[in-house]
Amino acid sequence: MVTLTHIADTHLGHRQYGLKQREDDMVSTTRAAFQEMISERGTDAILLPGDLFHSRDLRPKILHQIEQELERIPDEVPVLVSRGNHDENLTPRDVTWLNYLHQRGHIVFLNAELNADPETAWFTPYDPEDPGQSAGFYDIDVAGLDGPIRVFGLQWRGAKTGQALQQVAKGIEETNEMHGEPAWTVLLAHFGIEDEVPTLGGAVTHGELRDMKDVVDYLALGHIHKRYESGGWIYNPGSPEAHNTREGRPEWDHGYYSVTLDTDGADAGGDAPEFDVDHHPTKRRPYYWIEFDVTAHESPGDLETAFREHVTDKQAAMTEYCSQDAFMARGEPRAPIIDLRFTGTLQFSRGDFRTDELAAWVDDACDALYVQVNTGIRTANVQQLISEIDEDEVFKDGQLNTAALEHRVFETIAKESIYDDHAADVADVLGNAHQMAQADEAVEDIRNSVSSARQELFPDLGDDVVLDIQEDPFVEPDTGKEAAGDAGDGETDAEAEVEGVVE
Repeated sequence: MVTLTHIADTHLGHRQYGLKQREDDMVSTTRAAFQEMISERGTDAILLPGDLFHSRDLRPKILHQIEQELERIPDEVPVLVSRGNHDENLTPRDVTWLNYLHQRGHIVFLNAELNADPETAWFTPYDPEDPGQSAGFYDIDVAGLDGPIRVFGLQWRGAKTGQALQQVAKGIEETNEMHGEPAWTVLLAHFGIEDEVPTLGGAVTHGELRDMKDVVDYLALGHIHKRYESGGWIYNPGSPEAHNTREGRPEWDHGYYSVTLDTDGADAGGDAPEFDVDHHPTKRRPYYWIEFDVTAHESPGDLETAFREHVTDKQAAMTEYCSQDAFMARGEPRAPIIDLRFTGTLQFSRGDFRTDELAAWVDDACDALYVQVNTGIRTANVQQLISEIDEDEVFKDGQLNTAALEHRVFETIAKESIYDDHAADVADVLGNAHQMAQADEAVEDIRNSVSSARQELFPDLGDDVVLDIQEDPFVEPDTGKEAAGDAGDGETDAEAEVEGVVE
């Protein structure tokens, strides 16, 4: 028997919400998983298909920590890593931290050469005597098999993934002809698959994987932070830690796989050995959700009293939830991240609705690590505006003038905030940001546009001021705002990023 373990999307260095504790969580959760793989699973190799790091621009402490963790892994257990989008974001560099760890002998960094031939990928074998900056494949020799377990790596390719998969399928065939047939084949890759996680776009279709199935026995995926499996050969373990409130929900499994192969009687080039796959949850920080409907409360005082009673009633259930084994650290529950979500129709001025003060009270009362505030509310004035808006103003020749409608709604919202004196200007800023998002302009450009306008309008408020406008009047009140997340990979669409900028 031989055991491989498969983990992905560790995102080391991710200081979520700007919290050092979350940065430490990424390391401690990965450490615990590695230790469990070695001591309890008896792994013969660790597979890590992408996003080992959260960013290529690492602080020295993070690099030092991961080197320490990798040094604890026995020399006979290779850590096989392919590159994810976070490992080398922004513009590519000739040498990355994955190259560095490979040259230091901490990992085996696997890449496909895709540029030499537009139809066929080239894979170079790993040579421990001359490792270079990376390798194409790594052979694990196992007693009882007449051929090795051969592990290939495909780096993140984004929109070019479909073409790369065709090249890889042909490249694996040619590699096996040149170096001998393996008994079992693994491909490390970093992409999502269509329909496996709804609402996530830009994924590979099952049709694009058809050729791959003929040459790969186990497709070890990363990129999507939710566990999913398909066809008995495609496996995605889910990130060890949740990276936003959506990922923290119970229906999103997080952890790693152990893959056990039966090495008795399998022949090279013949039938592949039988294998069993088990999923193991990682020890991670809990998320907890508190939702409160503001509709029934006529004044700020009434709302605050009812809100505190509501949260107090939830505390016993929260304590029980956070005491699950997956959330324990050294026998004690971890302080939760709380998703505080307000819904309904606000009956008084938005300027009197102090979500920051309510969040601070929740933070203290629940001993939370962090409180993420999300709003899906409308004010009564906005509700009335939408129902009574002048058709002549927003309809022209029978066509809806969405720009005029947006401006009226944004201006109404701004009038109920601390930006009342500049309501029309704030509405212009929001409308422009929304148009840029719809045009799919770069997130950084949208952010810079809003930041520049803010500095012009409010030069005395300081660099850390953001527009405290959390309401999207074009979303149904009960849906709220989904926290801008990794979509499994940390990449959000432009409109989601704009929501984060203007909140």
